[in-house]
Amino acid sequence: MLAHAPPIINIHELDSFHEERSGSPQTSASSATESTIPNSPPQKRRRTAKGESSQSPEEASEYLSGDNRIRFHIHPRDEIKICDHFLLGGCNQGDSCPLHHTCYPYHWQIRREDSKAWQSVSESAQRHLEKLYCDTGKEQIKFVDKGGAVGSIFLHSMKLVCFVGPYDKVRRLSNTSDPKENPHFPTEWAAYWKRNGNWMKYEEPISQGLLAASEQDKDSYTFKRQGHFFIVDLKRRVQRNRDKGYVRLVQCRPSYRPLLSMVPHLMTLPRRPWGTVPSTSDVLRENPEDGSCGSYPAAWVPKPPDGQAFLKMEVLPTEVVYHRVCALFHQSLSEEKTLVLGIYQIRNDDLWEKYTRQKAIMSHACSLQEKYQLEKHLFYGSAADFLESICQKNFDPSFSRLHAPIYGRGCYFSKSAIYSHRHGQASKAGLRYMFLAKVLVGKTAVGHKLFRHLLPVVPGGQLYNSWVNSKSNTQVYVISDNCQCYPYFLISYKMLSDPVAVDG
Repeated sequence: MLAHAPPIINIHELDSFHEERSGSPQTSASSATESTIPNSPPQKRRRTAKGESSQSPEEASEYLSGDNRIRFHIHPRDEIKICDHFLLGGCNQGDSCPLHHTCYPYHWQIRREDSKAWQSVSESAQRHLEKLYCDTGKEQIKFVDKGGAVGSIFLHSMKLVCFVGPYDKVRRLSNTSDPKENPHFPTEWAAYWKRNGNWMKYEEPISQGLLAASEQDKDSYTFKRQGHFFIVDLKRRVQRNRDKGYVRLVQCRPSYRPLLSMVPHLMTLPRRPWGTVPSTSDVLRENPEDGSCGSYPAAWVPKPPDGQAFLKMEVLPTEVVYHRVCALFHQSLSEEKTLVLGIYQIRNDDLWEKYTRQKAIMSHACSLQEKYQLEKHLFYGSAADFLESICQKNFDPSFSRLHAPIYGRGCYFSKSAIYSHRHGQASKAGLRYMFLAKVLVGKTAVGHKLFRHLLPVVPGGQLYNSWVNSKSNTQVYVISDNCQCYPYFLISYKMLSDPVAVDG
């Protein structure tokens, strides 16, 4: 599509977002024994040309493999498309396929200036770049890497400028735009021209004619509109009014396809085999969106190995709970501003035993209606440095001293993700983390910054269980006893406004 956006990109291996949760429970447990915070594992990467191992890096294809048993390869030539048969699970050529085998129907790559070899960007950067590229309002984005590289990508011209670092070019690969070849997620391009600082979409049939000319690699395209003839230079990406000489910028951008919309048909994503996990559809009130919870673990997580306090298991995008957690998260943190990179479920049997024991105590004297209001799924923002401790030892009420405890001393949970986001802290790579916790809120009272201990409901009687910001519009819950909370899900995400971390 136009000279700025030929199908030109490579795919890198699926990172921790695509760990496979398949096989027997024992096999799955061994693949999830890492108790460290989720990060992309090292990519198993090699460059090879079939039958010519001595080829230079810029001439060699890139082959990628990982623990998910899916192999990917990217060829160096620019004119090659991504294999739609592979995306849809129907390519039987494997490494011999002359088309690119990538995880998504798009793939981004940057080129090293020294070796002239194309290098696939990280999993998070793939989705980050694509989201920004599909926004016609984005013309320039910043990128960084762990080695200290800093640069900009100009999306209109697809030019890369590296102020510090080894990169000199960027490219994007694409799958077909023909719905006959891929009826589920063909790339849908649209053509735009710039007027008074705003990108205006060409109307039909001009748009389709211009796109067809670009696809056929023509130098120009001429059309008539409102009595005037216009010539579009497809190489320079400009439109000129033949009669008056006015010149406008022109570009093509694809429509954005959310990951979850492609899940039913994108076969490159890991899927759990039928029968390896018990169904949870009949577990009462386990949906994170319903504000309450049921038995543990409703969403299956294997037991941690002996000597390990907890185990985190990635929730796959193909699972219903992934959709539900995302929906709850995006109610207040818009998809236009954030990108969910991964969701993980935590299993810590010691913490869960304390939680269920506390639940039994608190629900003993509750009416049926009060029992339904006892538990909630609430958000908690955290810095990366505290994730390990929370998963192992639970939330720490004393952390409130690090922030302004405006409703009293304790752990601050919120119904909205945006509130908890403000209390989190990004890593150097721009990664952010938020828990979706199970919380026993019980009987609530409006808090105050001077409160240190829970007050009795009536003098000498039962204590309140938590403080809140307001009784009429409750958004924040403060818990002073961490037996009343459990770190259930961990969400990894990025702000789209942050620089793109090309290698992390």
